[in-house]
Amino acid sequence: MGMKEVVGQIVADLAREYFADSPVGASPRPVIRPSADSGALAALERRSGQSFEQGYLAFLSLTDGLEGFSLLLLGCRDWEPGGMGEIGEAFRETTLDSDPEDVGVAPETPLFPVAVNEDGSQGVFMIAPAGSEERFWLTGEGDSFFFKEFADVLGFLADPGSCEPRESLLP
Repeated sequence: MGMKEVVGQIVADLAREYFADSPVGASPRPVIRPSADSGALAALERRSGQSFEQGYLAFLSLTDGLEGFSLLLLGCRDWEPGGMGEIGEAFRETTLDSDPEDVGVAPETPLFPVAVNEDGSQGVFMIAPAGSEERFWLTGEGDSFFFKEFADVLGFLADPGSCEPRESLLP
């Protein structure tokens, strides 16, 4: 299934959940944003310090971030001053201070926030660990899950039972 179909299915499920709530709208409102332009994507990729995983690049080419989960999926515009990217950066600093080596994330591993919750206590990082296929790490609030592709992250956020991510990069 392509990224367009994955995002479409997830947004349909989020919208269904939103309207099924009583009272209506008790869950976060799903919001699809206009796609990011190529210049903004290139600038964000440079900022990340690593090559974007193809699924994340395809995602941002469809929607520049996504609202509706407990985590905001960050897009290019979230990195403007005062945006949620600042909370993502603060969460990154907190995570680096919390000994990520305990789950196999080496100190020199680049961590780039691609999702964060409103209070900065949980998020998803794009990572590029040496010798590992995993590219995304969901961590915070006692969680530690690793995913190979961004589509896996989306599936997990929509339905945690949809896959069994690794809990550690350690053998």
